[in-house]
Amino acid sequence: MAGRPPRARGRSVSARDEGTSPAGTDVAIHGQALSKSYGSGRRAVRAVHDVSLKVRTSEFLAIIGPSGCGKTTLLRMIAGLETPTDGTITCCGGPPDRLAREHRIGMAFQDPALLPWASLRRNVEFAYRAAGRRPDRERVDEILELVGLASLAHLRPHEASGGMRQRVALARALVMEPSLLLLDEPFGALDAITRRRLNRELERVWTVVRPTTVLITHAVEEAVLLADRVVVMSGRPSTIVREITVPMARPRPEVPDETFRHAVQECVEALDA
Repeated sequence: MAGRPPRARGRSVSARDEGTSPAGTDVAIHGQALSKSYGSGRRAVRAVHDVSLKVRTSEFLAIIGPSGCGKTTLLRMIAGLETPTDGTITCCGGPPDRLAREHRIGMAFQDPALLPWASLRRNVEFAYRAAGRRPDRERVDEILELVGLASLAHLRPHEASGGMRQRVALARALVMEPSLLLLDEPFGALDAITRRRLNRELERVWTVVRPTTVLITHAVEEAVLLADRVVVMSGRPSTIVREITVPMARPRPEVPDETFRHAVQECVEALDA
């Protein structure tokens, strides 16, 4: 994607935009002793057990763990789509469902879930329509430029590659400038080459707009490449077994260095423990 990305709306490009500053000190997400069970009695299944975590404003947090360990359940509690069986969670100082009602949460999944009859641009605009608002054409133009789709916005999803469709999903999640960006394996269905390229694209885009972000992934290298901090979860009932800070400046190095390899090794050891 050629050219310098446009500035985030309403903000000047500063040292923080260039990735030289850490996340803020304010707490955007605060979960205390979170547990989630499904069913009751002997058939009850505890998906998440006694999880406490804090995510700072403008921090990028990755959550990794075995398949079926409850990572997505935790993300859904952050999004206000699931209610904890026990414990409490606040997002930006209030209950998560308040942020959801105010359309301040952007989400992207493994399936981009695009409207097949609509152009890529219309799919991005759908975020406004779903919120009952008139699309902001200037903002849509900005976000399409940012994700490298400005010249391709007229295409229909069937005319776009898998990587392009995921860029649309990311643009749709970001276009209304959410307080929280929640990503559930957004690149999990892509081939390795496309996934690596989109990891770099996501880091570049995120460095410009800097929403508080939580990423669910099975890929350790992806977690270390993108995140400021990695949370490692155990198998069911899932709990946090380790938190690993990634002490690398942005943009992250094209070729993995010793710091990157050490962080990956820490994550692998925590998963295998």
